[in-house]
Amino acid sequence: MINKTKRQMVPPTVMIPRKTYFWSATPITGRHNRRSSVALLTVLRDYAKLGDKEREITRILAAGEIKVDGRVTKERRTPVGFMDVITIPSIKKSYRVIYDSKGRLTIRLESEKNNEIKPMKVMKKVITTGGKIQLSFHDGQNILTEDKSIHPGDVLIMKMPEKEIKEIIKMQPGNKVFLIGGSHVGKIATVKKIEIKESSHANLVHFQEDFSTVTDYAFPISGPRYAFEIPTAGVEGQ
Repeated sequence: MINKTKRQMVPPTVMIPRKTYFWSATPITGRHNRRSSVALLTVLRDYAKLGDKEREITRILAAGEIKVDGRVTKERRTPVGFMDVITIPSIKKSYRVIYDSKGRLTIRLESEKNNEIKPMKVMKKVITTGGKIQLSFHDGQNILTEDKSIHPGDVLIMKMPEKEIKEIIKMQPGNKVFLIGGSHVGKIATVKKIEIKESSHANLVHFQEDFSTVTDYAFPISGPRYAFEIPTAGVEGQ
């Protein structure tokens, strides 16, 4: 595993100034894949501005002062990605990782009310040998459930770190989604209809705002019973 990557070579989803440091920390293999994640060190130093040097961030992590999705994390190269919550109890701040309008991962200040809540999109559903349903999510995590009403494309509102299902948001007309890819990335749109393709082409979702995209880019955030609020409070320098 390569510990560092030249800043000029980092994926376009990583929003860091190219001229500050020659090297950028490479995320370890973990929940998010390499192209859709940022090393925790990068987020804490370059996004949240908790320190200027790598050793300063390493010291904060070693003291157990950082939580990711509710669990203490000490590995500086932990991959963090879309919808992860980074909490720093000592300064009473939490940050939500989201995409900006250019498709880059960034952070926004998260409220205390929502810092234990995480929307997680179901990417895969399989039946285990024991008859239970295993769900795999956009961030690489998995859970077992007996709820047969959950399908790929749904978003589960989870209480972290317990992974307790609080609500299910379907990809269906009338519901709002946050776009995580394509030319409208970073925007919120309302589903008009879902177009199922019978060929190998990707299914499409059409929006009331008069555009469409592939369903993989649509991340449901609100339905009739629940609306997740995308945080908008910025961080200095972001």
